[in-house]
Amino acid sequence: MSSDLSRERSGVSFPVEELTQFIFGGPEETKKKRWLLSLLDVNKNPVFKNEDRNFISRDKHYVRTLEKLRKLIQYKKQYNIEREDWIFLLLSTGESLQAIMHDFLFIPTLEGQMSQEQLEKWLPLAKDYAIFGCYAQTELGHGSNIRRLETTATYIHETDEFDIHSPTLTSTKWWPGAIARTSTHAALFARLIIDGKDYGVHPFLVQLRGENHKPLPGIDIGDVGPKYGYNNIDNGFVRFTHVRIPRDQMLMKFSKVSRDGTYSTPPYTKAAYGTLVAGRADIIEQTSFYLAKVLCIAIRYSIIRKQGNDTKNNPNELTVLDYQYLQHRLFYGLSIIYTFTFIGRWMRDLYEINKKKVEEGDISLMADVHAISSGLKSLCTNLVMESMNDTLFACGGHGYSHFSGIPSVVETCAQNPIVEGDNTILYLQTGRYLIKAFENAKNGRSTPATLSYLKDYSRILSERSQATTWEELTDPNEQIKALTHHHTQLLAKLISNLEKSSRTHPQGYEGAKSDYMIDIINVSRAFSYKIIITSANEGLESIKSTYPNIYPILRILINLFYSNTIIKYSGEFLLDNYFNSKHIEIFEFGIKNCLKKIRPDAIGLVDAWEFSDNVLNSAIGRYDGNVYETLYNWAKLDPLNLAQERGEYVGYNEVMKSIYNGDYLKGINKSKL
Repeated sequence: MSSDLSRERSGVSFPVEELTQFIFGGPEETKKKRWLLSLLDVNKNPVFKNEDRNFISRDKHYVRTLEKLRKLIQYKKQYNIEREDWIFLLLSTGESLQAIMHDFLFIPTLEGQMSQEQLEKWLPLAKDYAIFGCYAQTELGHGSNIRRLETTATYIHETDEFDIHSPTLTSTKWWPGAIARTSTHAALFARLIIDGKDYGVHPFLVQLRGENHKPLPGIDIGDVGPKYGYNNIDNGFVRFTHVRIPRDQMLMKFSKVSRDGTYSTPPYTKAAYGTLVAGRADIIEQTSFYLAKVLCIAIRYSIIRKQGNDTKNNPNELTVLDYQYLQHRLFYGLSIIYTFTFIGRWMRDLYEINKKKVEEGDISLMADVHAISSGLKSLCTNLVMESMNDTLFACGGHGYSHFSGIPSVVETCAQNPIVEGDNTILYLQTGRYLIKAFENAKNGRSTPATLSYLKDYSRILSERSQATTWEELTDPNEQIKALTHHHTQLLAKLISNLEKSSRTHPQGYEGAKSDYMIDIINVSRAFSYKIIITSANEGLESIKSTYPNIYPILRILINLFYSNTIIKYSGEFLLDNYFNSKHIEIFEFGIKNCLKKIRPDAIGLVDAWEFSDNVLNSAIGRYDGNVYETLYNWAKLDPLNLAQERGEYVGYNEVMKSIYNGDYLKGINKSKL
């Protein structure tokens, strides 16, 4: 064990066990999660080893992933593991698994959109893994614009079937995870056509493979090829040539087609896309987990790593974590982790409340949940990716190596700003929701409960901060008040500009919005910051009595996140005169004080997540701090180095030998240009 890490761990100001219990959800949940982690012990189950992952081919990595999945499914059935514990177990393997697509996209689609009769037939098969499914929505030519999807499902009266067809190259389903090799079925989104009339996009259950896993006739299916990351998952394409499915494989909880071809309309058209909202909630909830992995590696390494010294009289190099700027980079990441832990739980609770309401026929929260989850997913994933990339750079050359474990996490999470809705599109959708709410408030009409304060927008816009100290500026109520003012001010300015522009714009008010896309996105982002700070402060106060020893450090972290947000957008606050230059100076000084207070606790804040060395798969983020020996030993395992030890010098006989001895010039007539 590194003496540096031992010394750091002994100096943590709070009981790390208490923080672990907060992260895991309480003492009993902590006990259960530790038992779940024990199932992944590589000494008992070598299939879960990740150490050689950087050296195996893509096809072998895929098979290895399936081997892990088979063992996990065995555990799931053996111990009757429920949803939240199943998510934790999958995440704790250290890599993405195909079950994410099956259990958290395919099955929720069936549950949310199938009739009771359909569920009785198909859900047991899916939950038993007798069939394996994926979510097939995105096409080669269309992603976020669902309304323009081209795949068709034409009702055939004579046979009581739907004809599934890809009429163009761009209608090819493209990107669905686990479709290329793993899935037997797909929850497919296609245009419903009855007697030549287009009823828009609807979900269908389509079988992809038959005996011996062979693709069924009329189905052209394959892999989309190597990706930036996520390469153990078989993202693929599928193209249909007049594939018939029974009528009862249209998912008919909402929309229905009767035997005579009569179509009935759902009570709320967007209810059919609830799976995407669930996916966004999952992403928001899991951002903290992935960023915590990266920060765990970086902070441990930054304690081991020595560089430079502060005086000529001090021959010892300094621990790099003692440099203020590195603290600023890494500790801001810590503030994101713990602030987002609260917003993740808040978003999950809101989603579950809405889900229950929809099941009871109440759609009153649907628009709110869609808009809020869209904005939060966009902001959370953007901030996490920025922090991950900055953390990689903060680790220097060793961070760039796959042996650090950081690139693999970055590569996996790089998809998050794109999947379940492109962030730009989602911001714009949130913006439209905010514009409508403000217009309603301005004209005395009802507003969503989450935006009821807009009715008092005139008072909000007139307010200016009266705080004079750090304590007053970072008071939870002042934080919420400041960000409420900020997003309301941006929103009011946007509405004013839209009204002015619409008077001369050829397409009027709606057309004017295209000239203010940047402003709409900025408004959505500001609103999302407000939601995050509100939920984080409310969440922190709710656990104050349960976790009194970690409350102070969590308060510092939320204050740091908030203060960095103010500094980031200080120009807007200054232009609006909500804050003055003295306030900004206080925030800047306060941030530096936060870094000093967090420094002794940094190791505890990452150790509390209890990531195993196997899950991190990092030479520089090991719990024992044995960084440099591990880097050297892992490098020796590279197949090219092993070949050299066998006396095989790759590239020498093939190419370099001829360069060294000049053979490559034989027969070439030299001439001047």
